[in-house]
Amino acid sequence: MKNDINEKISLDRRRFLQATSASTVTAMLAGCSGSPSGDGTGTNNGTTESDGSDGSDGSSTTDDELSVIWPGGVNNINPLGWLTIPDYDAARMMYEPLTSVDGEGQAIGHVAKSWETSEDGASYTWTIQEGITWHDGEPLTAEDVAFTFRSIKEYDWPYLGSLSSVIADPDQITVEDEYTVTTPLTQPYAALPLVLADLGLVIPKHIWSEFDNPTEASNTEDPIGSGPFVFENREQDQFINFSVDDEYWGEVPDYDSVRIEIIASTDSQVLTMKEGSGDMLRLQPGQYVEEIESANNLEVVEGGSTYVTYLGINTNREPLSDEALRKAMAYAVDRDTVAELVNAGYATPGYSPVPPGLEFYHNSETSSYAHNQEQARSILSENGYEQQGNSRVMPSGDPLELVLSIQNTGNWPRIAEVLSRQLGEVGISVEVNSMESNSHTQKVSVEQDYDLTLNTWRVWFDPDPFLSPVFEEEGTLNTSQYHNEQFDELMRQQRRATDPEKRQEYLYDAQEILVDELPWVVLYYPQLLHGIRSSAWESTNPIPRYGMQSPYGHEPGSGPMVQLDPK
Repeated sequence: MKNDINEKISLDRRRFLQATSASTVTAMLAGCSGSPSGDGTGTNNGTTESDGSDGSDGSSTTDDELSVIWPGGVNNINPLGWLTIPDYDAARMMYEPLTSVDGEGQAIGHVAKSWETSEDGASYTWTIQEGITWHDGEPLTAEDVAFTFRSIKEYDWPYLGSLSSVIADPDQITVEDEYTVTTPLTQPYAALPLVLADLGLVIPKHIWSEFDNPTEASNTEDPIGSGPFVFENREQDQFINFSVDDEYWGEVPDYDSVRIEIIASTDSQVLTMKEGSGDMLRLQPGQYVEEIESANNLEVVEGGSTYVTYLGINTNREPLSDEALRKAMAYAVDRDTVAELVNAGYATPGYSPVPPGLEFYHNSETSSYAHNQEQARSILSENGYEQQGNSRVMPSGDPLELVLSIQNTGNWPRIAEVLSRQLGEVGISVEVNSMESNSHTQKVSVEQDYDLTLNTWRVWFDPDPFLSPVFEEEGTLNTSQYHNEQFDELMRQQRRATDPEKRQEYLYDAQEILVDELPWVVLYYPQLLHGIRSSAWESTNPIPRYGMQSPYGHEPGSGPMVQLDPK
């Protein structure tokens, strides 16, 4: 089988927790959710702008720099050992993926202009785009791609487990010629091209081969990539500067540089945009959207997303190990109200952990739990949770009292307030325990000492690297402590499936199990929103998952950030 440019994964939980501190995991999960944390303030990029109140057009005094506001700092620009979502997004600015995605979310060529799959689906041969050079002038060849695959396999960084588990022995990876490399797999893996669009950032062999362990290399002083943006300098938790590579093989923007402004406080982020010192900002649905829309020369750009917001349940703790109680909770929750009140309508209520942004794999016909308080009360009573006054008792006679542990940032307190009230209306008493992000991660992700929690996942382009670590028994991020052998077997089968329709069937069945047994009560799929300085910049179509902040997608060598040009 051939794809042309024109036309497990269960991770070891103990190893992962040893490799990452609580603060690291916090940054990962906060990055997945996109929720701001901390109270830091931003820095000014040195340009003079106006909000338009003085009669000016509010645009930059210069149109050669794009100023993008991020809520979190970057620790390490390392494609093989990134720890947080900001780390990863910074790496994507300058390191290119082997593949990319089109506007429909399907895999297309990028560094690899085409690929062929063996008949059994257990080997891929990649043809590399000629003419790509690293930022130091060295050519990018099949040797670099082979070295990248070997490094992913040999060093097995937890977040790259989706790749390392299916790549065969590094010695079997073969460089056929200067621009052709063959990668044998341990089993057929139809998801590989899509997984590589997210996780397959190619690194230069002539630089990274000097590190004893690439996953531990900080490599942030002068990193060398091949993408459209060249690293210039950075100040920890303040800014990162990139210049545009005029020699880039693909499409380049009309501006000269990109400045990433690190501003932790949401209030300060919005103020920076309104005062004219920022050009692009990722927005939380329901927070400041109207303020951005009503400001002079600012607009909100909407796009589909692969985000899912959920109520996480510790299924290994009484009484939440009782599936009947979880079902009653699912019926008690009014998703429409939560989506509207908290997100101002910029969210779609749903049930499956796989968001509709992954259109081919999203099962829209799973069991559903439309808001039905009478059904919730009936399930509770039938299973021994008797009403006593305004609350209920468990079959043991003890009070039915649960604790919802949340981060004290973003929309979480509002969501928790609404859910606590809705569950209380059917007699399920819920106390909200709000804490700072590091403490929340220590309690939920590391110690797994919790009843209920709230979070949002930014799902990969393919569902496998998300579903496997989160829901398989040995999954690194299985904080629900969920286990279903039938689900695990379906995940193994979908990984081996070479027929897309058959793989879809396995994933549909896997979703049905999750919706039926409820390790998560999915609430909604938040929309991806960005604030743009419309007076100075042309917007373009966002890419699912990354929105406006992706350098790659739609067409090889292009992406929204590349296409966001000055007016």
